[in-house]
Amino acid sequence: MNRLRRYAALAGVILLLGMYVATFIFALSGGPAAQSLFRASLGCTILVPVILYAFLIAMKMLHPTKSPVIDAIIFDVGNVLLDFPWLEFAKNMDISEDAKKFILENVIDHPLYAECDLGLKPFETLVEEFCAINPVYKKEIRELIETMYTCVAPYPYTEAWLEELHGKGYRLYILSNWSEHAYEKLKAEGIMDFEKYMDGAIWSFREHMRKPDREIYEKLLRDFRIDPERAVFIDDNPQNIDSAKKMGIRSILFTDIADAKTSLRNLGVL
Repeated sequence: MNRLRRYAALAGVILLLGMYVATFIFALSGGPAAQSLFRASLGCTILVPVILYAFLIAMKMLHPTKSPVIDAIIFDVGNVLLDFPWLEFAKNMDISEDAKKFILENVIDHPLYAECDLGLKPFETLVEEFCAINPVYKKEIRELIETMYTCVAPYPYTEAWLEELHGKGYRLYILSNWSEHAYEKLKAEGIMDFEKYMDGAIWSFREHMRKPDREIYEKLLRDFRIDPERAVFIDDNPQNIDSAKKMGIRSILFTDIADAKTSLRNLGVL
């Protein structure tokens, strides 16, 4: 697109110079058609830049350009690209009210979930550790941990949003805390197909580190040679946003797709 603009601009300059020279020659020629030729040349001198400008506008519409400031967009996955209503899933489990109450109060926000994200232990070992929180409810806890991934689904906007940004030439990346168990199950079901638009991904379970730790951001920037000053990070967790900002990465706290798109537009991402 930039090369095309340069060629169009050069052609426009040559044409305009030619028109001006022709206008000058016709004005001095004094021939019988001098007056008509002069008017025709003058009209072309005015018309050519108008046509060139209209051509450039049309080309811009056909081939939209990316922001001159941002060239890399980094996405969290859960509750940004994929809906992950884990709390509602737990509330809707078909188990006794006593078991549900215990899970909601003692299991759903347990620190062991961070262990799942880190990928340092086999999944079955983690399930047993969860069940050990209260052996009375080990059946219900196991059901929760083994099937929670089934509530994950793409948002209606996910595919179109990524396809649009990818088509405009932005480099797209994932930086997500995620368990290997959930990833493999969802990948087999096609839920992770949006990865085809990505230029790279850092999953916590593969790297054995997680947000908001500084090291995982450093790895992302280093592995994919991302300039933090030309990147923007989108995440729904304020702690993760704060860590990204400390790395010099512009960041958007995700609340909904409309707000995220507005924030991107404010950065010149159209």
